[in-house]
Amino acid sequence: MAAKAPSYLRRFGYPDLIINYGRFGDPILESLAGKSFRVHVPCARTGRCNFNAECFLVDAKDDLDARSMLYVPVVHTGKIFPIECDKERDLIYLASAYPEKRHDLLVSAVKGSGVTGHLHPVDRDTIDLTGTLLTTSNWYERDVVELLRTSRIAVYPGDQTSNPAAMWECVAAGLPIVVNENILGGRHLVIPGTTGEFASESGFRQAIDHVLTNRDSYCPSEYFQSHWNTFAMLDRYLEFFQTMGLTI
Repeated sequence: MAAKAPSYLRRFGYPDLIINYGRFGDPILESLAGKSFRVHVPCARTGRCNFNAECFLVDAKDDLDARSMLYVPVVHTGKIFPIECDKERDLIYLASAYPEKRHDLLVSAVKGSGVTGHLHPVDRDTIDLTGTLLTTSNWYERDVVELLRTSRIAVYPGDQTSNPAAMWECVAAGLPIVVNENILGGRHLVIPGTTGEFASESGFRQAIDHVLTNRDSYCPSEYFQSHWNTFAMLDRYLEFFQTMGLTI
C-alpha cells in the first residue's frame, strides 16, 4: 500500500491533512513535505519518532512537548455506547493473537475458574483454551459492537503494545477495563475506580474478580463522553493542528 500511495496521490491530489500511525508511513510522510500538513502518531513499542512531520500525537505524558498532543483514538460514539441488555459473558478481549497481546496471561489467569469470556478476532486453532470458559471468533464472524454490549467488563493484558483503539471502544461502550500495568502506551485511558484498573501479571485474575464484583460502581462511558467524545476530540485535534500551522 505504501508503495502505491505516491502515484495515487499524484493522480487524485494531495490531502490538506494526513495522519500517520506507526513507522510504515515514514516514506509517505517524507514525500508529502510541502504538499500536506503532516501529523505523526509514533508507536511507543518502536522507540522511534518521525521528524518528517509538522507535529505529533503521543500516547505517553512523558513524551509531551511543544509540538505534540496526547493521543486519544477517535471513537464513533454515535454507534458505540452502552445499552441495557442481557449479558452473555463476563469479559471481552478485542485483540488479534500474537505474543505482544499476551493472550497467554489472560488464559492463565482464568484457567480453572468460572470466569466466562470471548476473544476476538482469534483463530481457535492458534490458542489453547483447555480448562477455560473462553470462546473465540475470527474476523467478520461476529459484530464487535454486539460483543461489547453483551459483555460485563473488558480486559487488555497486552504489554508490548501502544494505545490500542479497542481499549477506548470498550470504555465508550460502558465496560470497565482491566489493563496490564506494563502496557507501553495509552495509560491515560485508565482512571482507577472510574474507567477501570491496572493489574500486575500475578494479580490479573484478582483484578478481574474485583472489577466484576464492583462493576456497577464504575462509570466508564460517562467519563468517556465528558472527556473524549467524538466531536470534542475532533475539535481539540483541529485546534491543535491549526496552532501548528494547518490551514484549511
